[in-house]
Amino acid sequence: MSRAEQAFVAGNLESARADLAELRQLAGDQSAVFHLLALVERKAGNAEAASAAFKEALRLEPGDPQINSNYANLRAAVGDSDAALELYGRAITAAPSFLDARFNRAMLLEKMGRLDEALEELDQLIARKSTEARFHSARGAVLRSLDRLSTSADAFDKALALDPKRLVALHGRARVAMERGEDGAAALYQEALAVGGSNAELRLGLAEALEAEGRASEGLNLLADTVAFHPEWPQGQALLARMRWEAGEGKEFTRTLEAAAEALRSPALWGTLAATLAGADLHAEAADAAARGAALIPDDASLRLAEASYASRAGLLDRAGSLFAGLPPGLNGLSLSKAWHALRIGSYDEAAMLLDSARDDDPSAIEAWALTGLAWRLTGDSRVDWLYNQPGLIGVDDLGLDETEIEAIAGRLRSLHRTRAHPIAQSLRGGTQTRGRLFERGEPEVVLLGERIRVAVDRYWQALPLLDETHPLLRHRNGHPHIVGSWSVRLTGGGFHVAHYHSRGIVSSAAYLVVPRTEALHEGWLEVGGPPADLNLPLEPLRRIEPIPGRLALFPSFMFHGTKPFSVGERLTAAFDVVAS
Repeated sequence: MSRAEQAFVAGNLESARADLAELRQLAGDQSAVFHLLALVERKAGNAEAASAAFKEALRLEPGDPQINSNYANLRAAVGDSDAALELYGRAITAAPSFLDARFNRAMLLEKMGRLDEALEELDQLIARKSTEARFHSARGAVLRSLDRLSTSADAFDKALALDPKRLVALHGRARVAMERGEDGAAALYQEALAVGGSNAELRLGLAEALEAEGRASEGLNLLADTVAFHPEWPQGQALLARMRWEAGEGKEFTRTLEAAAEALRSPALWGTLAATLAGADLHAEAADAAARGAALIPDDASLRLAEASYASRAGLLDRAGSLFAGLPPGLNGLSLSKAWHALRIGSYDEAAMLLDSARDDDPSAIEAWALTGLAWRLTGDSRVDWLYNQPGLIGVDDLGLDETEIEAIAGRLRSLHRTRAHPIAQSLRGGTQTRGRLFERGEPEVVLLGERIRVAVDRYWQALPLLDETHPLLRHRNGHPHIVGSWSVRLTGGGFHVAHYHSRGIVSSAAYLVVPRTEALHEGWLEVGGPPADLNLPLEPLRRIEPIPGRLALFPSFMFHGTKPFSVGERLTAAFDVVAS
C-alpha cells in the first residue's frame, strides 16, 4: 500500500493503479485500496471512475470520515452540491473535530449563496481553533458578501495578524477598504501585489482604488498595461472601457476591447463590447457589434440574440423582428427579450404571454415582474392593483435632518463625486455616481445619513401589507430588511434618470439632499411606474414624488422609476437597495 501511496504523491498514476490492482488480487477488497484508487482517478481527471471507487470504499466503510469528506470534495467539484453537503455532514457526524470537512462545507455553502449558514459554520470553526488564518479569511469573504463590511475588515485583519502574507486575505482587505472609502486602499492593493506578483485581478482592483482616490489617470494607465498583456479578459476590458468613458474620452472608449474581439474572435469579448456600447446608450452600434461577432462566430446564438435585442432598443424594429424569428426556441433570455420587443411594436397580449412563461421559469425574476406590470396595465388585467396599488408599497418619509445636517451631508457627498461622465449601464444622464458602498464609509456625515435611513426603512417595512408568497415584494414580508448597496448621484442642469428597475434589490429608494429650482411642472420629480421612453407606451407614471431636502422615497424594486429633467441647478441624492433575510 505504501508503494501505491508514494506513486500517487509523485504523480505516477499508472504505477499507483497497477499497485492497487495487485493489492486487490492479494488481499481482496479493502476500503483503503478503493479510497486511494478514487483519489488516483480524481487526480487523473476521471470523475466517473473516481465516484465508482468512492462508492466501493464507502460500501466497505460507510462511516469513515475521510472517505466521506474526500468524496464530498469530488461531488462539490462536479456541481453535485446537495450530495456533497450530505457527505460532509456524514464526515462531521463521525468526527466532530474534523475541521477540514467543516471548512470545505462552509466554502460550499458560500458558493451556493447560503451565506448565513456558511458564516455559522465558520464561527464554529473559529470557536474550535482560532489560530487558523484561513478560517478568519473565509469569514471575511462571507461577511463582505453579506454587506457587513466593518466586521469583514476585522476578520481579514485577524487573518493577516496570523499570516501576513496570506494573499486572499490581503486582496479581501484591500477590496473592503476601497468599498468603504478608507484612506490607503491603493496602498493595500500594492501590498497584495507585492505578494501576488502581477496578478491581473489585483491590478484591476488597484486601478479602481486609484480612481476612487482621485488618481484616475494612474488607474487608467495601469489597467491599459494589464489588459495589453491579457487582451482575452472580458472583465478587464469592460472596466478599461468604463473608466475611459467616465474620464470623458467619448466614442473611442471601446477601442481596445473592439480590437481584441476582432483579433481573438472571442464570443465573450464580442458580447462584452456590445453590452458596453449599449450601456453608453449606443444601441445601434451595440447591435452592429453583435452582428459583426455573429458573422465571425455563426454558431453562437447568444450574439444573434444580443443583436436582436439592441436593434429593437435602437428602434430598428423590422431588423429585430427578423432576427427574433430566426432564433432557436429555448435560448436563455429569449422570452424576456421578445417581451421587450413585443411591447415596442404594440403586441401587448403576446408580451403578456411571454412574460407568463418567464415568471413560470423564475417567479422571483425582477425583470419579468417589471415588464409584467406594464403588460397588465396595457391589457387591462385586474391584477395591476394587487401588484402596484396595495397600501404602503410606495412610501415617503422624513429623515428628521435639520438644515445644518443636510448641508454638511451634501458637502461630504459632493467631495465623493470624482468622475466626469455618467457611468456606463446606469440610469443617470448628465451627472455622476459614486463608487463603493456609501453607507459603509466612516465619515460622520455619511454615518448619520445611513443611521436615519435605516430607521426609516424599518418604519416602511413594518407598514407593509401582510405576507403574500405570490407577490414579488410581499413574499419577503416576514424577513428582516437590510441594505445591500448604496451610492450617491449628483445631477446638474439637464440631468435626469431614465426609467429603470433594480434587479438586485426588492425595495429601492431616493433620499434627497439638494434639489434644483424648478422652472416647469414636475421638473426633477421622481416618477414611479412610468415606462422607459424607448418602449413608447401610452402609460403615465403611477405616482410622482416631489423632491424635498431630507425626504426619503421607497418603492418596490420591480417598479420602473425615473425622473423628469430639470433646467438649472443641482440634484444631489443618496440611493440604496434593500433585501430581506
